[in-house]
Amino acid sequence: MPNMCDYEPKTKRFITDCEIIEQVEISSGIFRSVLKEQNIATVSRPGQFVNVQTAAGYDPLLRRPFSVHAVDPDKGTFSLLYDVVGRGTKLLKAMHKGDIVSVIGPLGSAFDIGDDPSVSHVLVAGGCGTAPIHFLSDYICRNHGCSNVIVLVGAKAGDGVLCYREFVAHGVNVEVATEDGSFGFHGLVTDLLASCLSDKFSTSTGIRVYSCGPMAMMREVARICREMKVGCCQLSLETAMACGMGVCMGCAVKTRSASGKDGEWTYSRACTEGPVFNAEELVWE
Repeated sequence: MPNMCDYEPKTKRFITDCEIIEQVEISSGIFRSVLKEQNIATVSRPGQFVNVQTAAGYDPLLRRPFSVHAVDPDKGTFSLLYDVVGRGTKLLKAMHKGDIVSVIGPLGSAFDIGDDPSVSHVLVAGGCGTAPIHFLSDYICRNHGCSNVIVLVGAKAGDGVLCYREFVAHGVNVEVATEDGSFGFHGLVTDLLASCLSDKFSTSTGIRVYSCGPMAMMREVARICREMKVGCCQLSLETAMACGMGVCMGCAVKTRSASGKDGEWTYSRACTEGPVFNAEELVWE
């Protein structure tokens, strides 16, 4: 399969204190935190993440990784979107406007959107995987326009669909899949992707697919793209990360060996070589 994916170089990272300027619960248990820091807002690219110290001292000891959800370089702000599921996210959502948090970032690799404005971009988001997809949608629109961008958002039910209004505001084509059929397509977002690729495109060579969400979902996205011979499929892995800078090796994932021989694989660090990978690089177990 031809590989259209060439990744953008990693950007400079900063260790800095950021002021929280807004805390909003956008859905039940889903929060958006807006932080002020000019450097991170300026250099971050879609798919990259930041590591946030969610409490002073050593408890919890480790920072928590969050995908960059949006940036506003003019205001010097960037946003995080997250599901409150553990201690770190509970601590972050409990912070108030004006509080200061230590942040390292941006970290990791970014999505590559290519330089051809005629290519069709299909973005697939599941759950809080919508966070980097939102940033990516805005980034593609700013660089190539919105006319060739389709965003597919998946959720269990209509009240779990994230960022629908924001995507519509970007001016992209938005389609929704819910497992209970309460909003949009009744089924999985991967079923919607297969239907979208079959119905709307006569050729797959001019398509770039990007996805972030649960691993099972992205595995299916990779399978669909492989079978339909999509030229470029990029996945942003939601893998647990400890240090975020490639030291602890706790986020290692299996990738195909550089030798190119079938069956040979190695380990790559999701926090440095990723979190964005070409789908064909990944070894699915």
